Amino acid sequence: MDFDLSPKMLAILFIIAGVVLVFILLGGSLQQLFSPSIQELVVVKIKQNGTCVVEASDGIPRSVENCPYSQGQNFTIYYKQGLPNIESYK
Repeated sequence: MDFDLSPKMLAILFIIAGVVLVFILLGGSLQQLFSPSIQELVVVKIKQNGTCVVEASDGIPRSVENCPYSQGQNFTIYYKQGLPNIESYK
């Protein structure tokens, strides 16, 4: 069996390998990236200069800029397990 890879195919393989390597080095995984969002009711732990800090059940603190809520209020966030950003809130 003889495998002759064209320069185009080699370039594609190197790009794919590079993307996988970046995910490994940053500690992320493709599974986290494409996993469904989690919906959770959280409490505003800290509010300072218009930014609310909440902590979901995974223990990661997350912040909401220009937050309309007060410290101690509850609201719902949508996020991905293990990732620090909030996708949306209401």
